[in-house]
Amino acid sequence: MAESWQPTLEQVADHIPTRTRDANAPSSDTMLATFNGSTTPTDEQATRHIKAAVVEVLGAVGGTIPATPAFLAGLASEAAALRAAADIELAYPDRVADVSVFEQLDQRAKDVLQRLIDAINDQGSGPEGSLLPVWAMPEPVWYGDYPL
Repeated sequence: MAESWQPTLEQVADHIPTRTRDANAPSSDTMLATFNGSTTPTDEQATRHIKAAVVEVLGAVGGTIPATPAFLAGLASEAAALRAAADIELAYPDRVADVSVFEQLDQRAKDVLQRLIDAINDQGSGPEGSLLPVWAMPEPVWYGDYPL
């Protein structure tokens, strides 16, 4: 079942518009702004990358995106779209520069995913969020409470 925030083909294509050229008209520079049966990758192949990216995002945040606040779904969608775009660039390289594009998209995907994780962790932790200290003490040794 698809998540409500799963990015569309168009959202992924916004990050890699040159991948949306019609392969049936190689001399054309017109970009379709989405994937279809005549692009490389096809819409079916791009959808598989999107689904894999959604699974990665869900795995990173513990399996679910909270319904509130609403911006979390947008962050999750953007993280998945960037991850899918990076994976597509790496899977279908046309030139050496595509590896550089992958590295940039990959870093952006990691940054957005980290912002999503931070936002989920900060949710409900008060106005200061993660700025509050967290105290942790080690377990006392067995002889610590032993009367000598």
